[in-house]
Amino acid sequence: MNYIDQVKNRYIEWLYNYACRERISEHISYRKLFMNLHNTQFDFYIRNDVNRAMDGVNLRYRFGTVINDDKAFDILDEPCSVLEMILALAIRMEEQIMDDPSYGDRTQQWFWGMLSNIGIGMMSDDIYDDIVGGRARVGLVVHPGFEKDVMSGGALVQVLVDGTESSTMSSVSNYLNTINQNAYFKIWDVPVNMTQQNPQYKVRYLFNPELNSRWFAVPGLSAVIIALVAIMLTTLTICREWERGSMEMLLSTPATRLDIIVGKVAPYAVLSFVGFVLVFIIARIVFGVPFVGAYWQLIFGTWLFILGYLAIGLLISVSTKRQEVAIQYAAIIGLLPTVILSGFVFPIEYMSRGYRIVSSIFPARFYMDITRDQFLKGSLFFDIWWLYAVLAVQALVILVLSVFRFKRSLE
Repeated sequence: MNYIDQVKNRYIEWLYNYACRERISEHISYRKLFMNLHNTQFDFYIRNDVNRAMDGVNLRYRFGTVINDDKAFDILDEPCSVLEMILALAIRMEEQIMDDPSYGDRTQQWFWGMLSNIGIGMMSDDIYDDIVGGRARVGLVVHPGFEKDVMSGGALVQVLVDGTESSTMSSVSNYLNTINQNAYFKIWDVPVNMTQQNPQYKVRYLFNPELNSRWFAVPGLSAVIIALVAIMLTTLTICREWERGSMEMLLSTPATRLDIIVGKVAPYAVLSFVGFVLVFIIARIVFGVPFVGAYWQLIFGTWLFILGYLAIGLLISVSTKRQEVAIQYAAIIGLLPTVILSGFVFPIEYMSRGYRIVSSIFPARFYMDITRDQFLKGSLFFDIWWLYAVLAVQALVILVLSVFRFKRSLE
């Protein structure tokens, strides 16, 4: 590790210790939450909020003084992060706005109070891994002393919900209400028909706190656009070659079969990617959908999805060789599953077991998870690598079948 990386790691550790002195223990860690906040740039839209960004950057001067290194500020030259902004605001509240030495240093109180207000104050590494990695949709945070609070009638728990699946929020809310009522009746041993105040719980929706339906629906439009272009146009174009008899003429040329296939599908691969880029631009500029993931992960998943759907279009065209039949197969095999069985309209969890199995056959099912994840959640590649692996395997299998079927058609 070079000197620059050492300084950056020491700075993150200093921020963590500054804000977590009273929360550090063997069993609970908030390092992943802090890393996520530190890797997120603080973008301000109110003019005076530039002061908050400057306060966050000035924390680097404090750090340089602590480690006695004047070069630390020059090394830490990135824009202000969300973590720096919140911590700097907590320090300003303690040292200037709410200055009262009789209460001691309350910087951590202000800092964790702001994190609690946005619903992430209790997100330890375990909860963070499960929700961001897609292994859990809901996290239940029980504060210390819960039993005592229940008996005194003031119990409070926090529920963290993955907001990227906004269509499942109503069912989650119903489950929470039922569990809350049943817990109250069981704890206090009262009849079910008694109507008294139940233990309270706070619900925080992560990654989509306002449950904005546009944030949920717009990223999935790229799958529909790609399905229209990649399958429909590819199928019709190649079938037209078979009907007109020009495919035999192409095969008589020095071009190989692979050259012919690539030459026919390459333009539609480019058109499909252009459609994806347009959806991305419209989502960001027109609908204001945030993007917190990695561009290369989204682009990589998109090309795998395009390759799979181009292979489906090729397989349909070489199997039917007629435009009228091909367009029906393309709609049934390509477009309808993309809209209905991918989670774009109906949540996969609400489907029966048979439909869930059928939906796993189509690449759109997994590409939809990738687009929503990268727009709203920003999971690392190692957290969702299996989605890319499934897309790659599906694309390879369908492409091999289509090429094999193409050779059989020529024979």
